[in-house]
Amino acid sequence: MSDSGGVGRRDVLKAGGVVAAAGALGIGGSNVLQTLTGDGTDSGMQLETFVGEDEVVQTVCSPNCRGKCPIDVYKRGGRIKKIQPHVPEDERYKRGCLLGLTHTQRVYDPTRLKYPMKRTDWSLENPNPKGRGFDAEFERISWDKALSLLASKLQTTKRKKGAERVLWHGGSGNQGNLGGMTRSRLASLFGGVTDAFHYGIDTNVGQGFDRVAGNLADAFLPPSNAPTDWKNCETMIAWGTDLFRSQFEMDAEHVLETIRDGGKFVVVDPVYTATASKADLWLPIAPGKDTLLALSMMQVIFEEGLHDDEFLRKRSTAPALVRTDTGDLLQPSDVFANAGSGDAVAMNTRTGQPEQLSAETGGPYALFGTHKINGIETKTALTLLKEHVSQYTPEATAGKTRLSPSDVRTAARWLATRGPGGILPSYGIGRYMYGHVFGQAYATLMGLTGDYGNSGNIHTQHGNIWGGNQELQVGEWASPPSDAPNPTLGYKDDIAAIENGRFDVIYAMESNMLANQFPDRQRSIKALKNVDMIAWADMHHTPSVQYSDLILPVAHWFEQEDIITPANHPHITYRHKVQEPLWEAKSDYWILSRLAKRLGFGDAFVGDAHKELKGLVVRDDRLDFDKLDKQGTVAMDYETVMYEDEFGTDTGRLELYDDSGLTESGPGLDGEVSLELPKPIEARTSEDYEKADEYPLMFMQKHGVFRIHSQYEMNSWVREINTEPHLDINPSDANARNIADGEYVRVHNDKGEMVVKAKYNDGMQPGLINTDQGWWNRDFVKGHINDLTDAEVGDIGRTFAFYDTRVEVEPAPDDLDTEGHLGDDLVGSEAQPSEGN
Repeated sequence: MSDSGGVGRRDVLKAGGVVAAAGALGIGGSNVLQTLTGDGTDSGMQLETFVGEDEVVQTVCSPNCRGKCPIDVYKRGGRIKKIQPHVPEDERYKRGCLLGLTHTQRVYDPTRLKYPMKRTDWSLENPNPKGRGFDAEFERISWDKALSLLASKLQTTKRKKGAERVLWHGGSGNQGNLGGMTRSRLASLFGGVTDAFHYGIDTNVGQGFDRVAGNLADAFLPPSNAPTDWKNCETMIAWGTDLFRSQFEMDAEHVLETIRDGGKFVVVDPVYTATASKADLWLPIAPGKDTLLALSMMQVIFEEGLHDDEFLRKRSTAPALVRTDTGDLLQPSDVFANAGSGDAVAMNTRTGQPEQLSAETGGPYALFGTHKINGIETKTALTLLKEHVSQYTPEATAGKTRLSPSDVRTAARWLATRGPGGILPSYGIGRYMYGHVFGQAYATLMGLTGDYGNSGNIHTQHGNIWGGNQELQVGEWASPPSDAPNPTLGYKDDIAAIENGRFDVIYAMESNMLANQFPDRQRSIKALKNVDMIAWADMHHTPSVQYSDLILPVAHWFEQEDIITPANHPHITYRHKVQEPLWEAKSDYWILSRLAKRLGFGDAFVGDAHKELKGLVVRDDRLDFDKLDKQGTVAMDYETVMYEDEFGTDTGRLELYDDSGLTESGPGLDGEVSLELPKPIEARTSEDYEKADEYPLMFMQKHGVFRIHSQYEMNSWVREINTEPHLDINPSDANARNIADGEYVRVHNDKGEMVVKAKYNDGMQPGLINTDQGWWNRDFVKGHINDLTDAEVGDIGRTFAFYDTRVEVEPAPDDLDTEGHLGDDLVGSEAQPSEGN
């Protein structure tokens, strides 16, 4: 009942089903409704109503899932009670996932950091870095004390040793603009070193693609047609991605729409996944053999004459002549006295003469053949590619790929003949050492089929449909000019730099990398002992926070204003504050702007997030702050179809042949390997790897449905159904090792070990095992998933190769205690105040 005694909306919804049933039975519906709502004579049945009592606030879910879904948060009695998707300005992009709905739990989770804290055995005079660890204890201090200690150490370090002894470490745990830009701005003003994904994590495949198509956005994944265009795709190949399990927002919706409309759906994955279950054709490839498959598909296309000659002549370097003596593209200056600025030469079959090749220009160019120009022997780039792939017939590669040749031919034919097609890789293949070569290979494969610039083409699972322009355009605010610009480390360089004693101070935020997510975790933890002070700002007491000296509690996303710029739906969104920060948590902006004041840069920040955001939006000519604030979402202009104009390469064409002299000489290779054309190189997935016999099982760490990296590990709803990590293992591999289903096992190699439960999974092919990534160290009986991985990277990809991990598995020791390791709060979460603070 409402306070006025009328019937509220919730009352009617509750009663509606009963009224309908009553009508069907011939019972007076109005009397039933009157009784159910308490207006009748039967006062024994009252319904509670909350109509008019909910406060609804539009905000944004902000993890690193690339979705950044706008949501509506319902509050009642000062407490968050419900969450549901918010309809954005462009209603086609309404989105949301179940994890986003669990913030009703996460906001109040016990692992949230409540107060500033200091490690009890740390001081400015005696930092005692060996005291860090899982057993370290903390004491509660005031914000004034915490910021004073941090500012003092920063200033002393800069004065005595230089600002370059400070690392401003940041991750992706909060996808708001303000926090990250504030870190960058303060680092630019104060000095020091920053770090970033380029290069280190998930930047492998995009690099290879960009070598063919041009540097179009970033090093992650390339731009692609908007998801609303996917329905026009006739053949869709999901390659190395379980998007129905690990990408929860709207990617799956558009894939299903394509399938319903008659498009063919091919899945390339060594595991029979939820995504593979939807496929018209599943290709259960052996781990690490993806480039080999792409080369085989190219061979089929050449053999059967299925290549798109018009596209190849007009938009690619297929007709470009390559010198057989040097392997370089024939230059116009080699042929013409007054050569223009073009970077390639082609043979005109109509005139029988060479001519300079310009971007976006078709003509009767020879696609194949050998030509002698001014005494120089040449072949077309397409001839070299055809000769190169001729050795990789589906039959010749079947022994390594473990694929049916007829299935490979079917996939190639579908892609080449059914109309506009698309290949959708995600980050999985980039987690092999040489995943960048696969990026080069599939970009080349799509060039053969002409799948660029058409409605229905797809080039990645969740590429940046904005082409890199979604960020707030704020000029130099985030990186003001400096006489000594900040050097930036790729994440791959962080461990070695810390290990070599490069830093005295680390300020970390929005990250659980150094003690949880980075590979070779024990190496990272050991390296941290070289640092005098680690200050960690976070929402939760993560394993990485536990290895710090100063803990700075950060507010939940719902407790801090910001502007969010998603990568794969075309909106800029306002993250309104739903409630004030709980306990003594503060926003990253609050912490850094107050720290800036103590460091002498207070005038560089307004000090109020709302006013700062308004000032930043004024710098972006595309936006009106009042409209954004009022609506919550503003739809932005974007390209529905990508690659319609000339490519971002030197020639302006899709470059099927790379004459830059690029070579790879990373781990597992016997000398340098030139990459003019994609070659199937491997590291630990190779059958010839030196330790393949000692560690015969390849170990994946998939993205699962219950985590976004290591976020949501603590969520109580999630943990009810996903209680602890397990090892997916094929029953044949388990039986060969006398491992029963549900038994605890020890997974080990020469890097480390972990103890988890075995779970029989027929979807895993023999020789391959998996434990979903993102678990914290407290979740394992012993060890950790990243105690097994290696931080070694390739020379070109420069990206952590998590999947290039070999292990062996055995039953856990009988005397190992496997009870009581779950659910314990991390030390320090409930630290008590120290005296005088």
